[in-house]
Amino acid sequence: MSLRSRLLVTALTTLAIGLGALVAIGNSLLDVRVNAEATSLLRARADAEIAGLAITPAGLQIRETANDDALDQRSWVVSGAHVLERPPHVDPALDAAALTMARAGRAAEIDGPADIRLRARPVRAPGGRVLGTVVVGFSVAPVELLQQEVLAGSLVVAVLVLVAGGVAIRSAVAGALHPVARMTADAEDWSAHDLERRFDLGAPRDELTGLAATLDRLLGRIAASRRHEQRFASEVAHELRTPVSGILGRAQLALDADGPDVAQEREQALRAVIEQATRLDTTIDTLMAVARREIDPEGGTVDLAALAREVPGTEVEIPPGLPPAEGEPEVVRRALAPLVDNARRHARSTVRLVLSGDGARVRIAVRDDGDGVDPRLGERVFDPGVRGEDDPAAGAGLGLPLARRLARSCGGDVRLGAGPGGCFELELPAVQASSSGPSVR
Repeated sequence: MSLRSRLLVTALTTLAIGLGALVAIGNSLLDVRVNAEATSLLRARADAEIAGLAITPAGLQIRETANDDALDQRSWVVSGAHVLERPPHVDPALDAAALTMARAGRAAEIDGPADIRLRARPVRAPGGRVLGTVVVGFSVAPVELLQQEVLAGSLVVAVLVLVAGGVAIRSAVAGALHPVARMTADAEDWSAHDLERRFDLGAPRDELTGLAATLDRLLGRIAASRRHEQRFASEVAHELRTPVSGILGRAQLALDADGPDVAQEREQALRAVIEQATRLDTTIDTLMAVARREIDPEGGTVDLAALAREVPGTEVEIPPGLPPAEGEPEVVRRALAPLVDNARRHARSTVRLVLSGDGARVRIAVRDDGDGVDPRLGERVFDPGVRGEDDPAAGAGLGLPLARRLARSCGGDVRLGAGPGGCFELELPAVQASSSGPSVR
């Protein structure tokens, strides 16, 4: 059952229960009121009948009054074993029921035969002695017919209200869910063909605008994920092309080698193949580390000072009290390696690692005494495939982009630092003193 059907059924069920309760309560109140009116009328008739009796030493006597014929239509007067008065042409069953009530000598009210309600009331002498009983009757057939008509009418009205309510609820539900269905269809179409489209309904004001904002965020995440996949695939292709091309080239040269130095040339080619294969293996490990870290960013701490001391051939400056940083040590080590390699390629003589921290972030600046980054490149130096025009040793230009990606996977970043010379800064979130544990090295 669809959501629309469930909402319709729930609303109609609630409406039907409410209408049924109203019909039941209304007819119950009507029945109570009718019974109260009938009882009141019977009491009035009994009082009028008693008012027409005379109490004598010999017993009860009936006095003739102006409206005596109307009172005698359904009235019985019984004194002991004597029936002083009964209605003419009375139904035998009704007569028997009335006399039974009269001879009981107590006040009572029952529903008698032929839809006649009977009420008995004893007649007492001034001293309290029961002299007789008056029984009066009232036909409730018209009232019962009216009750039946009211019940039937209320049921018809309830059915009509239920039908009208069903139509109205169905229209309201369809109108309310139509924008949702349209938004769902649009979001599905955009996710497949145009991830840059958005609903742009502004800040959430109600359920629909809240749904639109949620779908916009979802589409944004899907678009970011797709861009990430495309960028990652591009980086993989660029990063792997150079070592693979080198392996193929040196292997081809080794096969084509001829002359007296063929053995030496083949040895050099095999060494170059091994070097490129090692670079290829390192690149693949780095790319896999990037992918694992971005898919499942696990927590950890890393001692940047310890990592800096591991780098050979560099000068290291470490301030006292430097806190550990957040991140996976192996991932941070792989992020630092391209920065150091880049500095070594461009340095004239010295590569320095300068560490610093401000309580919230921990930084390691990789500085060299070379010419620095071409000002025309700026931040473009972090784009895949970008390198200096006069830098044939820069490789495929992906070491810096991968270093930045690895740093960002740990919650940090890699930025271009200020000169003199070349400078790149790797920064990571600092582990707060209240939550820091032993450094992972």
